[in-house]
Amino acid sequence: MHLDRRYLHPFIDSSRWRHYKPRDSDIIIATPFKSGTTWMQMIMLGLIHGIKNPPLLREVEHWIDFRLTDEKAMIDKLESQSCRRFIKTHLPFDAIPYNQSVKYIVVDRDPRDVFMSLWNHYSNMNVDTINSGLPSGVKPIPPCPADIHQFLEMWLTRGYFDWEVEGYPFWSNFRHVQSWFDVRNFDNILHVHYNQLLQNSASEISRIADFIGVNISVAEAQELANHTSFKNTKKNLNTLFPGGYKLFDKGAETFFYKGTNGRWENELTESEKNLFYTISNSLLSKECHQWLTTCYLNKNQRNL
Repeated sequence: MHLDRRYLHPFIDSSRWRHYKPRDSDIIIATPFKSGTTWMQMIMLGLIHGIKNPPLLREVEHWIDFRLTDEKAMIDKLESQSCRRFIKTHLPFDAIPYNQSVKYIVVDRDPRDVFMSLWNHYSNMNVDTINSGLPSGVKPIPPCPADIHQFLEMWLTRGYFDWEVEGYPFWSNFRHVQSWFDVRNFDNILHVHYNQLLQNSASEISRIADFIGVNISVAEAQELANHTSFKNTKKNLNTLFPGGYKLFDKGAETFFYKGTNGRWENELTESEKNLFYTISNSLLSKECHQWLTTCYLNKNQRNL
C-alpha cells in the first residue's frame, strides 16, 4: 500500500482508501474527470451482469474517493456486495493502494477534449452543495468563470494542491495520466483510449472482456457496444442511477453532454492551443504525449 500524499478536496479524499479490503476479482476504473468514467462503468455493468436485467448502477458502483458520501455507509456497501465489484477512482496511481491481484482499467483522453467536457461539467455544477461541510483548511471550489478562455488559463496554469501546477480548481489531469502511464506495462493494468473506444467500441469491449476474464462473443460485444453508446447511456442513466446527478443543473442531461471529440478546434485560439502544447511537453513524457494526442485521431483532429 502506498499513499504518498493525501488528496483532500471538496470532491475527494484519498484517505478513505485506507478502509479498502481488496478481493482478487475486483476491478478498479481509474480516470481523470470527464474521460469516460461512467461509460466504462456501464460497460462493466454489462460484462458482469448482462444487459437484460442488470441491477441499478447505484447498487453496484463504488467511488471510494468521493468525499460527499458517508464513509462508513460506503465501506459497508462495498463489503456487503457478494457479486464481482467494480470501483472507480479519479486519483493518480500514487494516491491509492496497489494490489497485484486486482485489475485496473485506465481510460485516457486527449486533454483538450477533457477540457471541453469539463467546461460544461463545471459550468453546470452546484458548487455550494459541493463546498458544504468542508474540513478545516480545505479550499472551496469557486464558481465557474463565465468565460471559457478564463477557465482554460486557470485550469492550465494553476494547481489546487501545492505539488501540482495545473488542474485548478480540481486536481491535475496531466499528472494523473502520467502516473498511470508510467505503470502501463504491469500485467494487471489495461489502458483504453477514449477515441478508440468511441470509434471501435465492439473490439475494445472484447479486449476489456478478455482482460477481466469474461467470455463474450463478437455478436455480444457488438450488442453491448450498442447498449452502452452515448445516446443509449444518456437515455438510460436516470433509470439505472436515479437521482445520482443532483449536483448538476438538469441532472444527467448536463452531466452527459455530447461525448464527442475535437470541439476545441473551433473554441480555442492559436495561443491557447500552443499553451496546451507547452504544458503537455513540460509535464508528460514524449510517449505519453503521443499516446494521448496522436493515437486514433479523429479525421479532423491534429496533434498538439
